[in-house]
Amino acid sequence: MFCRRVLLTLLSTAFALTTAATDCSKLPVFYFHGVRGDHTNAQNFVANLTAEGRTVVALTFCEMPCSLQAIVLQVPKAITQIREVVANSSEFNDGYIFLAHSQGGTISRAVIEEMDDHKVKRYISMAGLQNGQFIGPDKVEYSIANDGPFLKTLVPETMFNYSAYGPEDFYGKMQKDYVLYSIENPDAQYTYSQFNVNRWPQFGSFSTANFFLPVYNNVNRCLPGDNQCIYDQKRRKANFLKLEEAHFFASPADERIMPWQSSIFGRYSEVDTIEEIETKYMNLTIVNMNETLEYTSDTF
Repeated sequence: MFCRRVLLTLLSTAFALTTAATDCSKLPVFYFHGVRGDHTNAQNFVANLTAEGRTVVALTFCEMPCSLQAIVLQVPKAITQIREVVANSSEFNDGYIFLAHSQGGTISRAVIEEMDDHKVKRYISMAGLQNGQFIGPDKVEYSIANDGPFLKTLVPETMFNYSAYGPEDFYGKMQKDYVLYSIENPDAQYTYSQFNVNRWPQFGSFSTANFFLPVYNNVNRCLPGDNQCIYDQKRRKANFLKLEEAHFFASPADERIMPWQSSIFGRYSEVDTIEEIETKYMNLTIVNMNETLEYTSDTF
């Protein structure tokens, strides 16, 4: 991920990775929208970038309600559309740029890692959900006041009923119950994206019960003798390192992605057991990117 082969610049709200330089002044752009978004979210980017003489493709592989679908199902759709566009225009032969927002950040990174034939030269993630979502103690009061209606739109009540939880339950009980539901119902990973992006702070269960984030962070466990798993980890890392530049932007004013540091690969500290998600909830603290397993072990 951030190994010695790249130059890393870390700011309070943004960082960039760079390797070799390609003239990107005319490279075409693919835009990935966020959850419940569509191609029209790219209007300002299209106007400004086409004025520079660029081609901009606002992707439409999974818009509006479809964007709530499991990300593990959205990634192949994105790859299919990108390959179709690239195959039909020589304009993309020298490479292109990925520009992504919110949930589009995590989808686009998965596309980069999964797509062996990609020619992404520049990658720009704006408030991208890079390291998942977890309602922790730092903004729990805001979440209590504002997130109830939004959460209900992400997962049907027949699967997980957010309405059953009162304000006091936001202090760990609701989060713990959601984790238990995810573990006890593994098929949920193939239903809604909210299950794929839940980065709960108990690594043992997270690394095995979440079928998306651990895979593309390359911290999923490969059993002894599972050569395919090991090969895929190396392949995903190699695909990510084909990028010449990657820029990640985040803001402490972000009141949707929690913690906001997720957009620059931060997360909450770990607990030993699932029960402690509730009982030690107020002890959770932010772990910055350079202290994470992904960084210290250079997993991608």
